[in-house]
Amino acid sequence: MRERDIAYEEIVVDDRARVRTVASDLSGMRTVPQVFVGGVIFGGADDTEEGLRSGTFVEALTRARETNARGAPMALVNALASDGDWKSLDSDGGGEGEGEMTERASRASARGGGASAWYAPTGEANARARGKAMGDRSTGVTRTNVRRFNGFTDGVMRMITTHEDVFTARRAVDWLVANGEASNEDAAVALGAAMLENKIIVDVDATNPFVLGDKARGGNEALFRFQSDAAASGRAPLNMASVYRGEAREAKIVVEDVRRRILKLYDEFLSEDGRAVNYDGIRASEGFKEFVAASEELQRVNLNALSREERMAFFINVYNALVIHGTCAFGTPKNTLERLRFFSKTSYNIGGHAYTCDDIENGVLRGNRPGAASLGALLGKPSLSRGPFREGDPRRYNVILPMDPRIHFALVCGARSCPPIRVYTSEYIDRELEDAAFAFFESEIDVVIGANGAASSAAVSKIVGEWYKFDFGATSAERLRFASTFMKPGSSRDALTTALDRGDDVALTTRPYDWSLNDNERK
Repeated sequence: MRERDIAYEEIVVDDRARVRTVASDLSGMRTVPQVFVGGVIFGGADDTEEGLRSGTFVEALTRARETNARGAPMALVNALASDGDWKSLDSDGGGEGEGEMTERASRASARGGGASAWYAPTGEANARARGKAMGDRSTGVTRTNVRRFNGFTDGVMRMITTHEDVFTARRAVDWLVANGEASNEDAAVALGAAMLENKIIVDVDATNPFVLGDKARGGNEALFRFQSDAAASGRAPLNMASVYRGEAREAKIVVEDVRRRILKLYDEFLSEDGRAVNYDGIRASEGFKEFVAASEELQRVNLNALSREERMAFFINVYNALVIHGTCAFGTPKNTLERLRFFSKTSYNIGGHAYTCDDIENGVLRGNRPGAASLGALLGKPSLSRGPFREGDPRRYNVILPMDPRIHFALVCGARSCPPIRVYTSEYIDRELEDAAFAFFESEIDVVIGANGAASSAAVSKIVGEWYKFDFGATSAERLRFASTFMKPGSSRDALTTALDRGDDVALTTRPYDWSLNDNERK
């Protein structure tokens, strides 16, 4: 349209769930762009490009000008008005026509964001509230002692997981007594239990008390590590550089602050299609520094009162923010081993418990299912492995059931083949996941049509066809049936559904996955 000198109005719907829903209802489309001419949907990007080539788009513009028809349907204008932003569409009576180019990227007032503080108090009061050190929590342990204590920690390997900078209750008790921090063994156990209760140390499995003589749940001796002074190395949650000591606010308020702060960063550093992030820009920005400091409030958020929809939107948004935060802090994983480590180590403290990327994805959002790298999943029998949260783990309370496989199209992994990044809302979570699925399969399925007009094979993302295939169905046919429900109308979908309805053996293959960083320096 720029090349043809055609003026248009741009409506940005990133943070306008209601406007996006109205537009989709009017157009019958789940993805953007949606192009309206004379109050009627013309189509998407492909339709508009073809219309510009064939001349039908200009014909539609001419008819709209002759009748003085508004570009956007009135229902969409009304939705914008209720959202607090309608003047840009009302200024030209629609604005479509040939002549001087006008482009208005409208933003709702909420989109300006950032006014509400995600942490409180600030300044001197905040410094006093946070305290001077992790050890200053009525345990008698100072920061110096914490560092010396931390100095003898070990690396312990269990199965295929190595836990670094950890210690057992026995070793901690022996050290406390030998160094005069406790008068006897019982006092040392009480001190260790107080450190665990006050989150100075944490159990790596999040299920074990600080006691002597008992094995941890699962048969191994319980392992503990310090929360403090380890966030930069990835061995402690990224938001644990300081203990949050402000007042705990209502979870819904914190959840909304999470959403707005993430959105503010995305608005400045995310590409227009949602697939690329300017990590260098984020890392150097004041907004990111504020986000990192503000993330400490997650330590005290209470999620118990959240509904299933609120919980789902919260954890999707936090997961995507955590991946971006981790990429800015640790750099980009360069191979499979580094990727596995990144997702199993990069974490936030949420409500007093550590949640890694894997914990959020596999434990919370996938219904506490084993991850794609678990032995059971690799053998094609995921039931042989367990999910991240053991019995008795308090994090199990936040597991979302039933599992919604569409969450896979909402989670970003920092790679170019990941789904686009967007922010999710509890009010419209079902519609937003539906839209995400349609957007994903618009570019992530290739159907080969045979001579009989039916599909002979289909190539899908490894997310659907390999790594998490059991989330989408027990067989290849079930997985393809799932994918077909989110394909746009056309010959490919018709050919696939025809073959599946007839019971044809449609070969399912996977597309190469581009693990290169989804980095893009926006100008």
